[in-house]
Amino acid sequence: MIAEYLDWHSIFWFLVGVGVVLWLANWRLLPETLHVQDRQPFQVRNLMRGYWQLLTDARFLLLALASGVPFNGLFLYVLSAPAFLGDILQLRPTQFFWFFVLSIGGIMAGSWLSGRMAGKVKPKNQIMQGFRIMLGVSAINVVANAVLTPNAWWSLWPVTVFAFGWALMVPVVTLLVLDLYPARRGMASSLQAVVGSTANGIVAGVVAPLVMHSALGLAIMSTAFMAVGLLAWLWLRRRWPGIGG
Repeated sequence: MIAEYLDWHSIFWFLVGVGVVLWLANWRLLPETLHVQDRQPFQVRNLMRGYWQLLTDARFLLLALASGVPFNGLFLYVLSAPAFLGDILQLRPTQFFWFFVLSIGGIMAGSWLSGRMAGKVKPKNQIMQGFRIMLGVSAINVVANAVLTPNAWWSLWPVTVFAFGWALMVPVVTLLVLDLYPARRGMASSLQAVVGSTANGIVAGVVAPLVMHSALGLAIMSTAFMAVGLLAWLWLRRRWPGIGG
């Protein structure tokens, strides 16, 4: 709507405003919750020791890959939105919101169900359920794009279901990451985000430009990202079967 009625520069000024509001809200409304006696002084040597400890732990790296890389199966479509939605599906810019409503709705539904399943389903089973959903809908998406002409009526739903499956399993994987080193949960969380963000950067700069003009190419590459996460999880379960209950 901003781009339609103002201009594309205004989008970035809007984001600046949102960023300022969020910064102020975090500063004023989110006090430090870690007890004083549990806080660690800022020491570069201690910090580097913690990074080394995490980055040399195969369990951490595999869990980070299992959670961060599959997200790019969805993020690839977000990055390719102008070509996928505008050129392939022939949607007007004011109709792009349907894609984001559906995909974010899938994430919200998956997150809600993930919370409802917590404590009732073993973590390893819940993670596999999420991967099964992503694997199944990815296969359907590839086949459908191979034999059918892309159309907005059906092309957006596989992405929505994929987002649902990812959101169903990723909170559980994240908890497993944080539980590896209870004294360094903040560091573990940030490094997990670094792995995902690095993958995001590669997808944005290298992968998306190569496939954004092909619905079949997007479907295949989305499946490939999901497969990386699935293989990382299966490898982890094979070497450390006790992780995830």
